[in-house]
Amino acid sequence: MGAWDMGPFDNDGALDALGHLGDVEDLPGGLASTMREILAEEDYVDAPELSAAVAVACLIGARLVGSEPDVNAARWLERHPFAVTAPLRDLAHATLDRAARPDDNELYDLWEESGALTEWLDRLAPYRQALATRS
Repeated sequence: MGAWDMGPFDNDGALDALGHLGDVEDLPGGLASTMREILAEEDYVDAPELSAAVAVACLIGARLVGSEPDVNAARWLERHPFAVTAPLRDLAHATLDRAARPDDNELYDLWEESGALTEWLDRLAPYRQALATRS
């Protein structure tokens, strides 16, 4: 049975990405690559791929804030330190912008069809705000 819930870390795509990224040698490069893949996609993006990129973008936002309400993501951040560079922040911001774009990706469409789009976007809002804030 797959994982699927409202939070950015509550789905199979996100969990798979976190598992894979926990093993990469170049963590910032792996994070960037995950987001670049969906940002380079000119066609409609499927939910699992975008879910992975959204989770990565939210990890970056959580790292900027210094806290994460999701227990599993907080543990992952604790075990995998990385610095947030301006290019990484920009990729994360663009990734969450893409996720919030109608008729562009399956993830958006699934939440819209379920009637929970506003709640899902509200869950992403703190991460988007962290990524938009320049220090």
